[in-house]
Amino acid sequence: MSASSTTGLTLLEGVTVSKSLTLARGISEWVGGIGIIFIILSSFYSSESLFRYAKVLGIERIARSYKGSFLVVLLIYVIYTIVFSAILILSGLDVFTAFHTTFTVFSTTGLTIVNVLKLPTLAIVTVTVMMMFSAFSFTFHFSLFSSLFKIDWKSLFKGNRRLFTSSLAKMNWKKFLTTELKLYLVLLFLFTLAFWYVSGVPPLRSFFHIVDFSSSCGLNLVNFEEIGEAGKIVLVTAMLVGSMSFSIGGGVRVLRFFILVKALLALPKTFLTGETSKIKLGEDYLKMSDFIVHLLIVFLFISISFFAALVLCNYGYNFADALVESASAITTTGDSPKILTPSLPLLPKFLLGVLMLLGRIEIIPVFIALSPIRETEK
Repeated sequence: MSASSTTGLTLLEGVTVSKSLTLARGISEWVGGIGIIFIILSSFYSSESLFRYAKVLGIERIARSYKGSFLVVLLIYVIYTIVFSAILILSGLDVFTAFHTTFTVFSTTGLTIVNVLKLPTLAIVTVTVMMMFSAFSFTFHFSLFSSLFKIDWKSLFKGNRRLFTSSLAKMNWKKFLTTELKLYLVLLFLFTLAFWYVSGVPPLRSFFHIVDFSSSCGLNLVNFEEIGEAGKIVLVTAMLVGSMSFSIGGGVRVLRFFILVKALLALPKTFLTGETSKIKLGEDYLKMSDFIVHLLIVFLFISISFFAALVLCNYGYNFADALVESASAITTTGDSPKILTPSLPLLPKFLLGVLMLLGRIEIIPVFIALSPIRETEK
């Protein structure tokens, strides 16, 4: 459950695992990153079911069909895996460690076999970029790859730098900066400032940790005893907001956070005038039914995290640590304030397993996607 949901919680702390099992688990994590539910739906369900699922979950159609979109996503995922692994090898890691680190980091599982912060500088930068890319929407990656294919690379290889520079200048780079991406980058900045202020962790290290938690990677590199209660709350907030929609990361998603904020800002006008304000996303307006589903998912993420934290308080957690643990599980981050062992009682094990499952497949959208209900034409 921990591997396929890309959470990365483990009961094997301090246990030596063979390379074959480590690789097998890494592959499970990699497959989980691409989205096991996305794979199943794309392979066995009709386009109509895919449309209902995608509409609520935030999966965008970047090809002519959703199944075609999945193949494009898979291709991008494979290319990034090869590129990042190659860079890690060039930075000094051996082949096995490089590929395993990419499997676990880019899938946002974070259960690496090395301490990332002890790697060479190039490797640390690569891991940071990898985590950020995993939090970006696949629509961004598709646009990026499409633009790269349009660049006149032949002129560069032929030594004609003017033509190459000219092709770069013609690119519309602003189209990559969508509203959701800009909001995500702003949130990274604000969370970094807040975490730096309340925890005293140096700025660059704070940024690394915020990227780690907001992308739901969970590298288990934070010393929870030193960051204080306020630092834990900042990290919990970063986890719950999470990454962009249609990305590898987990959490509520930045788009839903954006919808919630816009709805809250519109409340005064609704109370004063009695008119229901429409929420605009891009060129379209959000339907009330879609808004209710998004709001319900936000509510469930938050309420389930708090309820699960109260349960964990009965098993040796203080409330702040319990909230970190529950939020970490449901956002598939996997960064734990405690060392989990096989001696952990059955109930918290089961609870964490359920949270990981709920966080990965977002149970409400799955019910909607597989529901036999059809919209009736008026």
